Amino acid sequence: MAKIKMNICLAAVAAVCAAFAAESGKMQLSEARAGIGDAISSPSAMASTMKSLSADDQVAFLKEVNAAIAKRQASKEEKTAMFLQANAAALRAAKDSNGDITNMLAEVYASASVDSLTAINEKFAEQLFNRAADPNQTYTDEQYAKGAAAMLHAIVARNDSSDNSSVRDVFGLLMLVRASNGTPDTLLDTLLQEIPEEDRKAAQEEWIPSALGSDGREKSYEPILSAADVEAVPNLDIVLKLYGPQQIDALLGNLIEGTPILKPHLGSDTTGSAFQSPIDASAGAKDMGDVPIPSSTSTPTPTPVPPVPPYQLQEI
Repeated sequence: MAKIKMNICLAAVAAVCAAFAAESGKMQLSEARAGIGDAISSPSAMASTMKSLSADDQVAFLKEVNAAIAKRQASKEEKTAMFLQANAAALRAAKDSNGDITNMLAEVYASASVDSLTAINEKFAEQLFNRAADPNQTYTDEQYAKGAAAMLHAIVARNDSSDNSSVRDVFGLLMLVRASNGTPDTLLDTLLQEIPEEDRKAAQEEWIPSALGSDGREKSYEPILSAADVEAVPNLDIVLKLYGPQQIDALLGNLIEGTPILKPHLGSDTTGSAFQSPIDASAGAKDMGDVPIPSSTSTPTPTPVPPVPPYQLQEI
């Protein structure tokens, strides 16, 4: 009898949730799952689905999309391009629909594959979250440091239940440091305080100096990737060649204009955000164009491109 009552209660809760979703005009996550394949292959499909979900379900949907990409039979470069496209489109749509960008970014670093974070870091720091992307906004170093620390705190908290959490945490730190364009000069020390203490030594002595090319070292992700047993960095030239630099740029560009994403972390008296979402609110997914995801069986083998070190993205 108790089991029957429990089932009735669960059914009632489900019915109430469904009714609330219908009343609010939001799609249920269970409905959205049917469109995961389309969301992977089409930025506009991702945008449409994301904008139909609640903020919590947006994060949950992105997690499931990333899990689906990880299972695809494709080359390292093809998968990396899928992760880059899908996660950028999801963030853009979440921003346009007043989603939770902080938790969305944390989900990117928790569920995208570790090797794909190399390309994600490059393009997110260069464009999507770059501090100087909007010339009409100026932010104090204090504002930026406070906002970046809050975002990294969310990334670390989410990664607590992910594989290779220490590596993922430091990738998040590296993106925020690079997106700062060098100031404040104390930012790295500030963000390191968000990294679990047991991981700071490896981060400070090996992973960060190599990834940033500091202390006279050649820029390389190899030390941090080796800690996650990743043998090779995806060739970023090939990733861009698969989809075209123009399409990638259109997907990532101008996120910094519009609604601030760190405003909740900066206080109500803040007139500007230290770190805004560079997704252009005036440009919907339809402006990006749908970039078809090539399958490993149908995509011609790209012309070999000599490997380039991280951060040396070349126009193709």
